[in-house]
Amino acid sequence: MLRVRNLKAAYGKIEALHGISFHAERGEIVTLIGANGAGKSTTLKALMRLTPPESASVTAGDMEFDGISILNMDAHRVVSDLKMTLVPEGRHIFGNLTVTENLQLAAWSRKKSNVDEDIRHIFDIFPRLAERAKQRSDTLSGGEQQMLAVGRALMTQCSVLLLDEPSMGLAPLIMYDMFRTLKKLNADGLTIIVVEQNARLALQVADRGYVLDTGEIIAEGSADELLKKPEIMAAYLGA
Repeated sequence: MLRVRNLKAAYGKIEALHGISFHAERGEIVTLIGANGAGKSTTLKALMRLTPPESASVTAGDMEFDGISILNMDAHRVVSDLKMTLVPEGRHIFGNLTVTENLQLAAWSRKKSNVDEDIRHIFDIFPRLAERAKQRSDTLSGGEQQMLAVGRALMTQCSVLLLDEPSMGLAPLIMYDMFRTLKKLNADGLTIIVVEQNARLALQVADRGYVLDTGEIIAEGSADELLKKPEIMAAYLGA
């Protein structure tokens, strides 16, 4: 489904990705784990074709979605044509809008006939949002804002969901609830690529994983295999 080959990206003269290659098949949960500065967020932004200064510029390699190169594709077409959507680190919801308005805004490029139905579906997934439907989103808790960020992404009717540090700033119970929800969405057919510093949690829900270190993939394999590697355990899982 998604193929990344020899991807290199740089911020000015500083190379952030040194030629990484990975793939995600339809229906998988794939995680990219690593320390701060490893290149995880840069990878997701490159996939979404976000342009500088928001992201590093791609200097080499290719990215294909179902055999179509997305290297020169505009960001809005990645969302509208390829149905791939990013939940960014820090959520970036529109704080001056209500929960419902945030969800409606995510459907701006769609036919409007089934938007209300899809909002009801988001409220079924996240009942807490239904309770806050008319509330300004900047008054929500961190966990509720993360629910809204994921719900907003789902409103694009995406088939591939990219998540950048979804557990950041969440209380443990909310964090585990969020990952259980992601697992349910995956069971319904959604392909998920998740960047996460909580490596143990990410590998517990993922099918496969890649370990990034200073712009290079240093290990890959099934989630079970990575959980059992002593060097991964020591460096990233606190064991």
